[in-house]
Amino acid sequence: MNFLAHIYLSGENKEIALGNLIGDMVKGQAYLKYEENIRIGLILHRNIDFFTDNHQVFKHSRKLISPHFHRYSGIVTDIYYDHFLAKNWNEYCQTPLQEQVNEIYRLLIKNYLKLPYRAQRITPFMIIRNWLGTYGSNDHLHQIFLGMHRRTLEKGNMHKGLEVLLANYEELEQDFRLFFDDIRIFSGEKLRELTTIHHQPNPTNNQWNTQ
Repeated sequence: MNFLAHIYLSGENKEIALGNLIGDMVKGQAYLKYEENIRIGLILHRNIDFFTDNHQVFKHSRKLISPHFHRYSGIVTDIYYDHFLAKNWNEYCQTPLQEQVNEIYRLLIKNYLKLPYRAQRITPFMIIRNWLGTYGSNDHLHQIFLGMHRRTLEKGNMHKGLEVLLANYEELEQDFRLFFDDIRIFSGEKLRELTTIHHQPNPTNNQWNTQ
Protein backbone atom coordinates (compact mmCIF):
# COMPACT_ATOMS: atom_id res chain seq x y z
CA MET A 1 0.00 0.00 0.00
CA ASN A 2 1.05 3.59 -0.52
CA PHE A 3 1.28 6.60 1.83
CA LEU A 4 -2.41 7.39 2.29
CA ALA A 5 -3.49 3.82 2.95
CA HIS A 6 -0.73 3.30 5.49
CA ILE A 7 -1.92 6.37 7.38
CA TYR A 8 -5.54 5.28 7.30
CA LEU A 9 -4.72 1.75 8.50
CA SER A 10 -2.93 3.10 11.59
CA GLY A 11 -6.06 3.84 13.61
CA GLU A 12 -6.42 6.97 15.74
CA ASN A 13 -2.86 7.30 17.05
CA LYS A 14 -1.05 9.79 14.83
CA GLU A 15 2.43 8.76 16.01
CA ILE A 16 1.68 5.21 14.90
CA ALA A 17 0.49 6.72 11.60
CA LEU A 18 3.79 8.59 11.28
CA GLY A 19 5.75 5.37 11.75
CA ASN A 20 3.54 3.60 9.25
CA LEU A 21 4.00 6.46 6.78
CA ILE A 22 7.82 6.34 6.84
CA GLY A 23 8.04 2.55 7.01
CA ASP A 24 9.65 2.08 3.59
CA MET A 25 12.45 4.44 4.60
CA VAL A 26 13.51 2.67 7.81
CA LYS A 27 15.41 -0.53 7.11
CA GLY A 28 16.46 -3.47 9.24
CA GLN A 29 16.93 -2.84 12.96
CA ALA A 30 16.93 0.95 12.56
CA TYR A 31 13.32 0.99 13.79
CA LEU A 32 14.60 0.30 17.33
CA LYS A 33 15.88 3.85 17.73
CA TYR A 34 12.38 5.34 17.49
CA GLU A 35 10.00 5.93 20.37
CA GLU A 36 7.35 3.32 21.11
CA ASN A 37 4.35 4.42 19.05
CA ILE A 38 6.46 5.23 15.99
CA ARG A 39 8.08 1.78 16.34
CA ILE A 40 4.66 0.17 16.40
CA GLY A 41 3.82 2.02 13.19
CA LEU A 42 7.03 0.83 11.55
CA ILE A 43 6.34 -2.79 12.49
CA LEU A 44 2.72 -2.46 11.35
CA HIS A 45 3.94 -1.12 8.00
CA ARG A 46 6.06 -4.23 7.41
CA ASN A 47 3.14 -6.50 8.24
CA ILE A 48 0.81 -4.58 5.91
CA ASP A 49 3.32 -4.78 3.07
CA PHE A 50 3.74 -8.55 3.51
CA PHE A 51 -0.03 -9.06 3.58
CA THR A 52 -0.50 -6.86 0.51
CA ASP A 53 2.20 -8.48 -1.61
CA ASN A 54 0.71 -11.93 -0.97
CA HIS A 55 -2.97 -11.05 -1.43
CA GLN A 56 -4.59 -12.57 -4.51
CA VAL A 57 -6.62 -9.48 -5.40
CA PHE A 58 -3.56 -7.22 -5.25
CA LYS A 59 -1.69 -9.75 -7.40
CA HIS A 60 -4.53 -9.59 -9.92
CA SER A 61 -4.30 -5.79 -10.16
CA ARG A 62 -0.54 -5.95 -10.52
CA LYS A 63 -0.78 -8.59 -13.26
CA LEU A 64 -3.42 -6.55 -15.09
CA ILE A 65 -1.11 -3.57 -15.51
CA SER A 66 2.24 -5.39 -15.67
CA PRO A 67 2.46 -5.28 -19.50
CA HIS A 68 2.75 -1.49 -19.16
CA PHE A 69 4.94 -1.10 -16.07
CA HIS A 70 6.75 -4.44 -15.68
CA ARG A 71 8.73 -4.47 -12.40
CA TYR A 72 7.14 -1.18 -11.34
CA SER A 73 3.60 -2.57 -11.52
CA GLY A 74 3.42 -3.12 -7.75
CA ILE A 75 4.35 0.50 -7.06
CA VAL A 76 1.79 1.74 -9.57
CA THR A 77 -0.90 -0.51 -8.06
CA ASP A 78 -0.14 0.99 -4.65
CA ILE A 79 -0.75 4.46 -6.03
CA TYR A 80 -3.94 3.40 -7.81
CA TYR A 81 -5.28 2.02 -4.54
CA ASP A 82 -4.44 5.29 -2.78
CA HIS A 83 -6.38 7.07 -5.51
CA PHE A 84 -9.46 4.95 -4.86
CA LEU A 85 -9.12 5.43 -1.12
CA ALA A 86 -8.95 9.21 -1.54
CA LYS A 87 -11.83 9.22 -3.98
CA ASN A 88 -14.03 7.17 -1.62
CA TRP A 89 -12.61 8.55 1.63
CA ASN A 90 -15.99 9.52 3.09
CA GLU A 91 -17.08 5.88 2.92
CA TYR A 92 -14.25 4.85 5.21
CA CYS A 93 -13.67 7.79 7.53
CA GLN A 94 -15.81 10.48 9.15
CA THR A 95 -12.89 12.91 9.43
CA PRO A 96 -12.44 14.88 6.18
CA LEU A 97 -9.43 13.80 4.17
CA GLN A 98 -7.66 17.17 4.20
CA GLU A 99 -8.12 17.53 7.94
CA GLN A 100 -6.60 14.10 8.44
CA VAL A 101 -3.57 14.71 6.26
CA ASN A 102 -2.97 18.17 7.76
CA GLU A 103 -2.44 16.46 11.12
CA ILE A 104 0.15 14.20 9.51
CA TYR A 105 1.90 17.19 7.92
CA ARG A 106 2.11 18.87 11.33
CA LEU A 107 3.55 15.68 12.83
CA LEU A 108 6.15 15.42 10.06
CA ILE A 109 7.26 18.99 10.77
CA LYS A 110 7.33 18.42 14.53
CA ASN A 111 9.45 15.28 14.15
CA TYR A 112 11.47 16.43 11.14
CA LEU A 113 14.91 15.96 12.74
CA LYS A 114 14.01 12.39 13.75
CA LEU A 115 12.98 11.37 10.24
CA PRO A 116 15.21 9.23 8.02
CA TYR A 117 17.05 11.18 5.34
CA ARG A 118 14.72 10.20 2.51
CA ALA A 119 11.68 11.30 4.52
CA GLN A 120 13.37 14.62 5.32
CA ARG A 121 14.06 15.12 1.63
CA ILE A 122 10.51 14.52 0.41
CA THR A 123 8.57 16.08 3.31
CA PRO A 124 8.72 19.68 1.98
CA PHE A 125 7.45 18.55 -1.44
CA MET A 126 4.78 16.35 0.13
CA ILE A 127 3.42 19.29 2.12
CA ILE A 128 3.78 22.07 -0.45
CA ARG A 129 2.22 19.97 -3.22
CA ASN A 130 -0.23 18.32 -0.82
CA TRP A 131 0.48 14.82 -2.11
CA LEU A 132 -1.65 13.07 0.49
CA GLY A 133 -4.69 15.27 -0.03
CA THR A 134 -4.74 15.14 -3.83
CA TYR A 135 -4.56 11.45 -4.73
CA GLY A 136 -8.24 11.58 -5.67
CA SER A 137 -7.64 14.19 -8.39
CA ASN A 138 -6.77 12.90 -11.86
CA ASP A 139 -4.72 16.02 -12.65
CA HIS A 140 -2.62 15.73 -9.51
CA LEU A 141 -2.27 11.98 -9.98
CA HIS A 142 -0.89 12.57 -13.47
CA GLN A 143 1.68 14.99 -12.04
CA ILE A 144 2.73 12.38 -9.47
CA PHE A 145 3.28 9.84 -12.23
CA LEU A 146 5.25 12.33 -14.33
CA GLY A 147 7.52 12.96 -11.35
CA MET A 148 8.01 9.22 -10.86
CA HIS A 149 8.72 8.84 -14.58
CA ARG A 150 11.62 11.26 -14.20
CA ARG A 151 12.90 9.62 -11.02
CA THR A 152 12.96 6.18 -12.67
CA LEU A 153 14.96 7.68 -15.55
CA GLU A 154 11.98 7.07 -17.85
CA LYS A 155 12.41 3.29 -17.58
CA GLY A 156 9.10 2.49 -15.93
CA ASN A 157 6.59 4.08 -18.34
CA MET A 158 5.20 5.98 -15.35
CA HIS A 159 4.03 8.77 -17.65
CA LYS A 160 1.28 6.34 -18.74
CA GLY A 161 0.03 5.88 -15.18
CA LEU A 162 -3.19 7.87 -15.50
CA GLU A 163 -3.90 6.56 -19.00
CA VAL A 164 -3.68 2.93 -17.86
CA LEU A 165 -5.77 3.66 -14.79
CA LEU A 166 -8.59 5.19 -16.82
CA ALA A 167 -8.52 2.31 -19.30
CA ASN A 168 -9.02 -0.24 -16.49
CA TYR A 169 -10.84 1.93 -13.99
CA GLU A 170 -13.85 -0.21 -13.06
CA GLU A 171 -11.86 -3.43 -12.72
CA LEU A 172 -9.16 -1.80 -10.62
CA GLU A 173 -11.67 -0.07 -8.37
CA GLN A 174 -13.48 -3.36 -7.82
CA ASP A 175 -10.14 -4.95 -6.90
CA PHE A 176 -9.43 -2.12 -4.48
CA ARG A 177 -12.76 -2.52 -2.69
CA LEU A 178 -12.33 -6.27 -2.31
CA PHE A 179 -8.77 -5.92 -1.12
CA PHE A 180 -9.43 -3.00 1.21
CA ASP A 181 -12.11 -4.89 3.11
CA ASP A 182 -9.51 -7.57 3.89
CA ILE A 183 -6.62 -5.24 4.71
CA ARG A 184 -8.78 -3.23 7.11
CA ILE A 185 -9.58 -6.38 9.08
CA PHE A 186 -5.98 -7.60 9.01
CA SER A 187 -4.41 -4.29 10.03
CA GLY A 188 -6.97 -3.73 12.79
CA GLU A 189 -6.17 -7.11 14.31
CA LYS A 190 -2.42 -6.62 13.90
CA LEU A 191 -2.59 -3.14 15.43
CA ARG A 192 -4.43 -4.45 18.49
CA GLU A 193 -1.86 -7.22 18.82
CA LEU A 194 1.11 -4.85 18.59
CA THR A 195 -0.28 -2.26 20.98
CA THR A 196 -1.14 -4.96 23.51
CA ILE A 197 2.33 -6.49 23.34
CA HIS A 198 4.32 -3.26 23.42
CA HIS A 199 2.22 -1.45 26.01
CA GLN A 200 2.40 -4.25 28.56
CA PRO A 201 4.71 -3.32 31.47
CA ASN A 202 7.72 -5.62 31.62
CA PRO A 203 10.51 -4.21 33.80
CA THR A 204 12.82 -7.12 32.98
CA ASN A 205 12.72 -6.46 29.24
CA ASN A 206 13.95 -3.07 28.06
CA GLN A 207 14.41 -3.81 24.35
CA TRP A 208 11.80 -1.16 23.50
CA ASN A 209 13.27 1.57 25.71
CA THR A 210 14.90 4.57 24.04
CA GLN A 211 18.19 5.64 25.56
